[in-house]
Amino acid sequence: MDYESVPVTGQDQLGLFVRDLALCLSVHRDRSPALVWPDGVDAVLVGVCGVPRQRTDAGANEARPDTAATGLGELTAALGSQLGCEVGGSFVVLPTGGQSTGTTSGTDLVLLPVRGSCGGRVERSPSGEGTAVLDRALELRLRVGEALYVPRGFRYTLNDAHSPCTLLVLALHPLAW
Repeated sequence: MDYESVPVTGQDQLGLFVRDLALCLSVHRDRSPALVWPDGVDAVLVGVCGVPRQRTDAGANEARPDTAATGLGELTAALGSQLGCEVGGSFVVLPTGGQSTGTTSGTDLVLLPVRGSCGGRVERSPSGEGTAVLDRALELRLRVGEALYVPRGFRYTLNDAHSPCTLLVLALHPLAW
């Protein structure tokens, strides 16, 4: 008997994306930066930014029926519900050759490239805030479809944008009682 997976459509794609981020954060939250390739990212990119994921594989330009539109409000609400926190979203645009200087995050962040790619560096802040396990800087290249978790109190720099790069920044704020 053959078992084939049932294609996941619409809202389920958002659920997969949120689930994968939540699993990543369950391990790394408040400890270390992490890079994750969440399922359902295509639906999030189409819904939030209105653009298909930039891929080079066969069929990349074909319309995909399983990429239901998901707005930024729907994404932040679903993620906030799953994580038990308030989630805000904003965009950062780096022009070709652009960079951001070392920014220390005041809250947990998830950086999600939605167009282009850029280099990134994450390191503990000079004050050594938090209970991090990172003992040296993490340098990487962020591409569409990847999500980088930056814990509160870590410094991050974005650089090496070979073409214009747009990132969705999700800020995870603890609930205030």
